[in-house]
Amino acid sequence: MEKIFAPEESREVIRGWLIHARKGWKKHEEAARRLESQYRRVGVASVVLSAVVGTSLFASLQASYEPWIRILAGLLSLSAAVLSSLMTFHRYEERVEKHRAAAVSFKSALQKLETVHTTLAGPTLDHESIGQIQQEFDAIGKFAPVVPDDINRAVEERFEVYVFVAKAEDLRPEHKDRG
Repeated sequence: MEKIFAPEESREVIRGWLIHARKGWKKHEEAARRLESQYRRVGVASVVLSAVVGTSLFASLQASYEPWIRILAGLLSLSAAVLSSLMTFHRYEERVEKHRAAAVSFKSALQKLETVHTTLAGPTLDHESIGQIQQEFDAIGKFAPVVPDDINRAVEERFEVYVFVAKAEDLRPEHKDRG
């Protein structure tokens, strides 16, 4: 059964948005980190293979090599070309920046929501403030890229159980006494 959030007062709307903003921030931050890591691995492999191919081709001009060495050089050349093509095809840099921008936007929205939550005197919030926050979430949704399923699931699982805390120091992980 899927649960649907249907708050009855403004404070609960803000709390729901706090959860949503934190999840969005974490999802896009993790997606950006993963893509950046993949980009670096593919890039380094491409550079290394290209250097090896260039060196081996230069050396093959100097002397006659066995056919297996020329085949290996050809395979390395093909691998370098494939890796370079993958970097272009996957658009790692562009995707990393889109996820980073979405993460920053969610974090900004989260900070605004935290401020609104602390200044909210009663159980209600004016419709104008709610509308502004909703517009910010709508804007994020228009440009934010899709988060990979496994990252989405991992963040959702991490937030299955959560606790609202009133003090920043309560966010620190609890340490066991080391006696």
